[in-house]
Amino acid sequence: MANYGIILTYILIVAATIAAIVFPIKHLISHPKKAKQVGIVLGTLLIVYIIAILIASDEVTEHFMKFDVTESQSRQVGAGLIVFYILAVGAILTVLYTEVSKMLNK
Repeated sequence: MANYGIILTYILIVAATIAAIVFPIKHLISHPKKAKQVGIVLGTLLIVYIIAILIASDEVTEHFMKFDVTESQSRQVGAGLIVFYILAVGAILTVLYTEVSKMLNK
């Protein structure tokens, strides 16, 4: 009986994945101005990721050698952390800017 539940789960995951890919594309095709905004956001994220890759270190310490971590994996993890830090700081600055501008406009 458990196999039916797992099969149904896989079917629902595939359906949700297809819906999550198809409907935004359909929406962007019907609203081309929004597509420009999405392109700008994706371009910005790509630039942030490229900067993070360039900054990230590929150093593998002795501690990580025990876990067979490669230089490439180390660089990818470092880049992911740097992207997180950049986006977190950006989100905090955006919230602060919004709140300060609300206070100054009143």
